[in-house]
Amino acid sequence: MGISPGDLIRHIVTGAIVVAIAVVGLKAWNKHKLEKQIVSELRDLTHPTTSFESAYEADATSSLFKSMALLHRTKADLNKEPNEILREVFHGSDEGALFGDVGSGSNPSPNPQAEVIGKGLLRNYQHCRTLGIFSDSENLRILMAGRTPIIKKGPDSNSKAAIRFILNPSVSPGAERIIPNMIISPPNLGESNNPTDMQISQAKELVRALYDARIIERDTGDRLNQYYESFNSSSEPVAAPEAGAPAESSENSDANSQPLSPADSRSEEEPAAPEACPFDQPLPDDG
Repeated sequence: MGISPGDLIRHIVTGAIVVAIAVVGLKAWNKHKLEKQIVSELRDLTHPTTSFESAYEADATSSLFKSMALLHRTKADLNKEPNEILREVFHGSDEGALFGDVGSGSNPSPNPQAEVIGKGLLRNYQHCRTLGIFSDSENLRILMAGRTPIIKKGPDSNSKAAIRFILNPSVSPGAERIIPNMIISPPNLGESNNPTDMQISQAKELVRALYDARIIERDTGDRLNQYYESFNSSSEPVAAPEAGAPAESSENSDANSQPLSPADSRSEEEPAAPEACPFDQPLPDDG
């Protein structure tokens, strides 16, 4: 006896449901597996030792580029925002979290080192989006290999990106190995001996963040702040002499600049009384 059409349809529907559940489950498992992989790799790349104590500038730069590739995969493949995955990297519930639980309550206090690392990564992620770096598949492979990507958008399109430092390494040696000090930028935005107001503000903000995170000492922070504040200090302008006016000698100038004494004032305002002539006086009366 053959299978009735109703049973056949029922078996087909049941099989389709099982396959759909299996596909959804497999996708969820692969997504979970990918998320764990990204979190694990980011924990290596954003570890405080990697972020603040890289042995070489090239190592720090490579770690930054690889982190950008992973943050992009977080958005593209997991449909999660980069700040969400960084929260898991820094303050996840598992034992591998870099900085432990952020705490609960109305005012949770994140770790200062986590804040400065995360802020630097998110800043660079946004710069990469602005420069069109994530729009090219070859760029993604280059980033994942830790190499310098190509700008794909804007006036510097098809040029290699460059690393600009917030704190000038010539002023603070070793700052070139601090990843939060790096900004992925167009090639024409290097260090300047005359930083803009925005660059000065960024530098002072980073100095404060590094001090709060106990990366630099107070003396170092004060020295760096003094350096960047010096660009805002203005000297008193020197008054120029009027054109065509002859310069006075120093003696005349000093004499003219001294205030007159009361006696001198009177001598200028009132002429001296003429000296009385003795022959004009009346003779004494002897009688």
